Amino acid sequence: MLLASSWFGHRARDLGLQLRQSALLRFAGVALLPGNEPPPEPWPDSERFPAGTRVGAASWDALLEPDATLRAVGRAWDPRHARQLVSALLRLRCDTLILPVGTDRQAGAHERGERLLGRLRGGDSLREDEALEELGKGSDLLAERQLEELAVLLHQLRRAVPELRIALAPGASPAALLTPDRLQLLLAELPDPAIGLWHDPADAESRAALRLPPAGAWLDGFRGRILGVTLCDSAGGRDRVPPGAGTVDWTLLAEYL
Repeated sequence: MLLASSWFGHRARDLGLQLRQSALLRFAGVALLPGNEPPPEPWPDSERFPAGTRVGAASWDALLEPDATLRAVGRAWDPRHARQLVSALLRLRCDTLILPVGTDRQAGAHERGERLLGRLRGGDSLREDEALEELGKGSDLLAERQLEELAVLLHQLRRAVPELRIALAPGASPAALLTPDRLQLLLAELPDPAIGLWHDPADAESRAALRLPPAGAWLDGFRGRILGVTLCDSAGGRDRVPPGAGTVDWTLLAEYL
């Protein structure tokens, strides 16, 4: 089990501290999760880590800071930065990449999704909100093009680092590109067991509250392709509370781990 960077406020510059704390608490190492702050330059070599520690998983945006254009559309990854990403992974000897897939690229979708997510976290009930229905009327053709671009990137990364596992993180936004159906299509095109799902139960609770497929749809649909899980809970719109302090069904989740 890895100690999540979120418990340190996603402070990438405190990597040495996080690794020492993970060893003290008898974790196997640290996972740098989506939402991490911009990394230090350059990343330290793994040989400089405290003995017996490692970065076991790292998100794309924890390794490379997304440029302003990508942040504006809710996406961390850019195929043009794949070589730089591979260099960071090799330097850290990290064997699992978490890839936050981001939101649908239809005009305004990211901003509308963030507004709805903000209202949910503020305590609003959105189950009958018309804005959710409007957001669901995106272009299937545009989404298909995004998935094709993503498939090419995944193939390139696996070819560059054959031992790398890539876990796709859908995110909490109602404008997220990945749905269970779209991920099924993507993985059918890439029947590679080293490519799968990173499941965040708190994000899944947020999506379910926004009338999107619940956690069970992801767990049932990708049994055997779940490469990692973030152990955090969701309560009252807050999505980063300790396990057991919120609404996540841990009994259900345990059946898939």
